[in-house]
Amino acid sequence: MPETILKLIFFGATVCQLLFWFFVFSRLAFYKIDKKNNVPESTPSCHALLAVTILPPISIIICARNEAENLSKNLPSILNQEYDSFEVIVVNDASTDETSEVLNGFVLRYEHLRIINIADKKILGKKGALAAGIEAAKHEWLLLTDADCYPSGSKNWILGMIKGVDAKEIGLGYAPYEKRDGFLNTFIRYETVWTAIQYMGFALAGEPYMGVGRNMIYMKKLYEKVGGFQKHAHIASGDDDLFINSVISRKNFSIILNPETFMLSEPQTRWNAYFTQKKRHFSTATSYTLKHKMMLGTLSASHFFYFVTAVSLLALKISTIFVLLGLVVRTLVMWFFYGKILRRFHEHNLFLWIPLLDVVYVFFYLFFLPALMIKTRKWR
Repeated sequence: MPETILKLIFFGATVCQLLFWFFVFSRLAFYKIDKKNNVPESTPSCHALLAVTILPPISIIICARNEAENLSKNLPSILNQEYDSFEVIVVNDASTDETSEVLNGFVLRYEHLRIINIADKKILGKKGALAAGIEAAKHEWLLLTDADCYPSGSKNWILGMIKGVDAKEIGLGYAPYEKRDGFLNTFIRYETVWTAIQYMGFALAGEPYMGVGRNMIYMKKLYEKVGGFQKHAHIASGDDDLFINSVISRKNFSIILNPETFMLSEPQTRWNAYFTQKKRHFSTATSYTLKHKMMLGTLSASHFFYFVTAVSLLALKISTIFVLLGLVVRTLVMWFFYGKILRRFHEHNLFLWIPLLDVVYVFFYLFFLPALMIKTRKWR
């Protein structure tokens, strides 16, 4: 009886995984980008495009707490974007380092930079700072990123994001991490790709549930319509995923895959720092809707039990050929779709690592997910 149960679980997990790849994530692999919304890398500026297209003014909002170093490095690449009408709002959230001095220096050189200094917030965490920035924004379109992010070598980030929205109300962008040496960096970049595969793949399948605050754009009226972050004000994080979950629908969003819109971040270099970061990022998962928790839970459970039962059956020498066949089929299918998606995300050098990282990710469930139940008050 236990042998039969193991085989049934392995078979069910394998089928479940194949269904996710064929009917959900394949949509991202074969997604066709509308060429009229692409910004060619050779585009010197947006002025020629503005001659034939009226593009709306944009409010870029960046929240910063003790980010003097990151602002010094990254803010110029945002302030120097080639776009006709935009403002950059940096919310200084009670910083105790040289953030104020750095920002004051930039204000003298850039008239479209505005600084909001806050000491007391009505809402916990980053959401309180972001709410202050949104309330101060002059324009309807809000483009969000973080102080430790910078456009991937392009002055067309703003242009690419607003064109990528394509007459919708929300645009979900991609925010990868810099490539560095070492296995931790490889895993971080893989996990970032896998997260994007999930939220973009499910969105294209008609089940959008989140976005990434390092690179997203939406209309201010959506924020006002749902009362801002009030529904989840008691949770310190969730300014991106919980908010997007409350305003997104099957028809009011676009995913934006133009490489000129990618926002890069500096990755963690220590496992314990990465562990802490992931606790913050995933601490809102238990507040997702029941449908989305079941959807993501099924994906994670099938992935986990696929490997656990496979190892158990091989160790017990039960149905070895059957198990090996299941492993080969699922791996080849997954690898095929990953190949296409990695090219889209400019992460080609992860391709050969995928089978190994897919196995290592099982330990992510074991060591990282239990920590998601631990509350954190840090907002970044």
